[in-house]
Amino acid sequence: MLREAAAAVTEALAADRGQLDPDLLTGLRERYDTAVEWGRLTNRCRDWDGDGNHPGYTLARRLAAKAEQVWLFTRNFAVPWTNNAAEQALRGPKRHQAVSGYWHTLTTLRRYCRVRSYLVSAHNHGLRAIDAIHAALVGDPWLPTPVAA
Repeated sequence: MLREAAAAVTEALAADRGQLDPDLLTGLRERYDTAVEWGRLTNRCRDWDGDGNHPGYTLARRLAAKAEQVWLFTRNFAVPWTNNAAEQALRGPKRHQAVSGYWHTLTTLRRYCRVRSYLVSAHNHGLRAIDAIHAALVGDPWLPTPVAA
């Protein structure tokens, strides 16, 4: 349902419409709510060796509680429908932590995150990583252009 909604948003943007068809959105949302409730009921009493509730039950409850946030991209087209950018930013440090078991110091982690943030921001503004690194090393770091209010 979310992929269908994302495709509908893309279509609406291409057609220069400011919102989705209300009937389409209502139908998608009803299907979503039905599926989430099915997941909640199916996993409510499911066997689970871990502590607490089954992960499927926990996920279904979270999807129900945060449904307005999940569907925000269908009402505000400036909101991306996935959080891939946020996940990608965390992938490197989490992979390092999984392989090595830790970061040597919090200072090292902070430095890594600062450099990573700089490179991602530069890339998002059309600058190649090597050019951003070169500018920083020669003492003239790239900075995004401030947007006038």
